[in-house]
Amino acid sequence: MINFFRRNRGFSLIEVAIAVVVIGLIAGFALKGKELINSVKLRSVIDQVNTFRIAIQGFTDRYGALPGDFSAAREMISDSLQNGSGNGNISSVEDAKRFWQHLIASNLISMELVNGYPTSKLGGYYSVSSNIADHPGTWIVLCKGTDDNQNFSGILSPEDAYFIDKNSDNGDPKNGEIQAIKASEATGECIADSRYNTKNKNKDCVLLFKIW
Repeated sequence: MINFFRRNRGFSLIEVAIAVVVIGLIAGFALKGKELINSVKLRSVIDQVNTFRIAIQGFTDRYGALPGDFSAAREMISDSLQNGSGNGNISSVEDAKRFWQHLIASNLISMELVNGYPTSKLGGYYSVSSNIADHPGTWIVLCKGTDDNQNFSGILSPEDAYFIDKNSDNGDPKNGEIQAIKASEATGECIADSRYNTKNKNKDCVLLFKIW
């Protein structure tokens, strides 16, 4: 006689174990995939900055001045441009935005600007400043944003900043062609004991790339 009230068979220990292993593998692949995507984005920053540097070198070779600071940009490049002050510095937000306008108008590089700046695949912008405390010279600044071209919001964790630095320079946040500063709204330290504070997972770092 058929028993219509037979209990449903439960999962065996082996089936449960297999399910746990499969879930673990899926989670591992997802995490690895996320890390790979982030790595590609970080390397794209290196490629972008190298492209910028080549274009900037071409501009200074051609005109003998920094883009944005070139005092004869209107006369020698395009009537649509504003001339720079010719003082050798990129000091204000207006200078920084004019920097990219001069560079694009020179036909040495092609890129779209958002709010006056090139954007990063990590988010945020590339500004330019000669007014960074304790960092003489002119720098491309990878940041989330800036109001005065001196205080910058963070876009990178110390671990991400270290990845870019060690894969393109010397990995030292205080020396070399790539350096780091603490973001204006940072909740933790970007640098500790002269090293990137990789224990801090917050986006508390602003990265600087020397160009002048």
